[in-house]
Amino acid sequence: MKRLAVIVFVTACGNRSPEPSPSTDPILEPLAMLASSSPERSTRSAPGFIGVLAPRSSADIVAPFTSRIVGLTAKLGERVEAGHVLGRLDDRPLREELAIARASLRAARAEAAQAEVGRRAAQNVLERERRAFQNHIVAEAHVAAAEFDERKAAIDVTRSVAAVDEQRARIAKLEAKLHDTALIAPLAGKVALHYVREGEYVIEGQPIVRLISSDELFVKFAIPADQAGTLATGAEIDVILEAQQLRTRAVVRHVAPELDPVAQMILADADLLDAPAGLQSGMVCRILR
Repeated sequence: MKRLAVIVFVTACGNRSPEPSPSTDPILEPLAMLASSSPERSTRSAPGFIGVLAPRSSADIVAPFTSRIVGLTAKLGERVEAGHVLGRLDDRPLREELAIARASLRAARAEAAQAEVGRRAAQNVLERERRAFQNHIVAEAHVAAAEFDERKAAIDVTRSVAAVDEQRARIAKLEAKLHDTALIAPLAGKVALHYVREGEYVIEGQPIVRLISSDELFVKFAIPADQAGTLATGAEIDVILEAQQLRTRAVVRHVAPELDPVAQMILADADLLDAPAGLQSGMVCRILR
């Protein structure tokens, strides 16, 4: 009986299908929600496929160095042009670091000059020892010792020159960052998100502002697996935005050749034709063939 119970338990566990993990892409969340619902229920509730409007392009403006946000001049939802100043970072920590780097460069140059003096002195000693050896004044061991000192002095010069080059590169990098205290929009679009608020500290590489090209939206939608092959590239579709009571047409641009591992559906996208005014990224729509 115990063996039979174990077999029944293992069989039940083995037949349990794993639940799909949620989508990490916020644009695809409605598609993942549809995939987790019953296919029969979604077919009966409304015809077609569920979709969502997405921006054609987007960009995250990140912190070029660790500092504090002293101002976010572009408000949420504001339309900006490429090159527009979105905000500014406090450049005082960077200027302090730059002053330290310049002081380190001066010290490295002084060490390099001292190392060069030591190398020349070692060369002079080596030449003197070689002449003395040729005149049978000193033993060959003295020449070998002088050669060792000369090689060591040459290595010191190489090391000190490398230290100078390192400090120069550091200064060049800091000076380049200093020009990036103003956060510049890389594209024309709309401010979609502020990741931080004014006065907060950000670390280098941390996103600060997100831009989207709101005037260039397209449609992402999901096709159930049992309806694969019903739409092809170039096909025209109806796009229904029920909440906004809007309807428009679109042309299928791409259909994925395989199931999405998260949504367990075939993902596709389409270009809008004569898109009506008032559309925004993230709006959920329904696709009709």
